Amino acid sequence: MALDTDFHSHVSRSSAQRMAQAAQEQGLRVLGLSEHVFQMSEAHSLLEHMGLEGPLLRFDTYIAAVRNAAEEQQLDVRLGLEIDFIPEKNEAIQSFLKGKPWDFLIGSVHEIDGGLFEREHYQGKAEGEARWLRYYQLLRAAVKSGYFDVISHPVRMRSTNPYLPATLDEELEQLAAEATQHDVALEINGYDMLTYPNVVRRLVKACTLHRTPISVGSDAHIPARIAQAHQQTNTLLRVAQIKTVRIWKQRVPEEYVF
Repeated sequence: MALDTDFHSHVSRSSAQRMAQAAQEQGLRVLGLSEHVFQMSEAHSLLEHMGLEGPLLRFDTYIAAVRNAAEEQQLDVRLGLEIDFIPEKNEAIQSFLKGKPWDFLIGSVHEIDGGLFEREHYQGKAEGEARWLRYYQLLRAAVKSGYFDVISHPVRMRSTNPYLPATLDEELEQLAAEATQHDVALEINGYDMLTYPNVVRRLVKACTLHRTPISVGSDAHIPARIAQAHQQTNTLLRVAQIKTVRIWKQRVPEEYVF
């Protein structure tokens, strides 16, 4: 059996219906839609610096669109959200999410101490390594916060920062161990898999060592990117002897063998 779920995808550049249609064409059994919280008009004032990826959405219209896409495409579509973990804003952000019928919530770190690291460039090894270490402090805090079912793209720092610390494997192992302890999944992200697979392999090794729950998500922002690295991820996980993938319904985890 191959991977047949994708639990990280966005709708603001297309639509929930088009993303669900693409998932069906790819032969997926379950699609998890997870728009960014900063795309929601109710929460955007807290996150204006993030920059929009498409038109603002309201929570109610987003939820309705996901439900309608599932019905129209006759596909199991799960309702999620990708939420920025920012220590001084977490409580305020979370207040917008209460009482809504989420199937899963993704925690992500894009901002480090006021800076969006995916827009930064580092002046040298010392600065770059220090940024990596602070990144993992925040990821571990996100794991322990109790807010999230899964932590997304735990090696995304590599997108702009080539200064891998000598202790990277230890950082990954500590993150994986704490994720296991708190029953939070770590994501194998399709964009990361295609862009810097060697670092993803090190993440998978840490997850294997600590028996950490694994989630697989393409991070697709357009329909053509749904399941964009599933073949490579499938191979990597099998080599690592990881046999199950975690998904969620109404915040309750499910595991399936692939």
